[in-house]
Amino acid sequence: MNVTRIAVAGLAAGSMVLGGVVLASPASADPEPTYKGLTWPVLRQGQTSENVRALQWLLNCHGDKVAVPSHFGPKTYAAVRSFQYKNGNKVDGIVGASTWLSLTGKGGFSYGERNDCVKGLQVALNKWRYNDDLPITGYFGPRTRTKLNKFQRAHALPVHAYADPKDWNKLVSTPAGK
Repeated sequence: MNVTRIAVAGLAAGSMVLGGVVLASPASADPEPTYKGLTWPVLRQGQTSENVRALQWLLNCHGDKVAVPSHFGPKTYAAVRSFQYKNGNKVDGIVGASTWLSLTGKGGFSYGERNDCVKGLQVALNKWRYNDDLPITGYFGPRTRTKLNKFQRAHALPVHAYADPKDWNKLVSTPAGK
């Protein structure tokens, strides 16, 4: 009888039903912080930060709707798993390098755009005060471009009117004020 309980508990812990599809949990997570020469922060359930808040806006932008409280709770975990499944990432609910690259490499971060991806960018840019916090409007207008360009110059990145994965990498992996 104990063997049966252990087997059932293992099966329940090892899978998750999401949108009618059973997703198996892998034996290991996606905690790999480095991919294609970029080192990314690893975000997990239970964490609270502006990086989590930016992640939540990015998930919303890509169709996996979640509230944006800056806390990586069960709903954010489920949204991450859904995003990972739809984008060919390892489905583990942990945001490592490959998930970050999928979130930031699909566009949505160019001058003139208006979307939740831009809200994530504005949250990430506000970690660097520069005495000009951006309102989180989702509009990539002149103020957002100016702050992005200031950040790009300060971190020896190419200056342009969009945020690419290298910009995002610096935004989320560098402690504020550095």
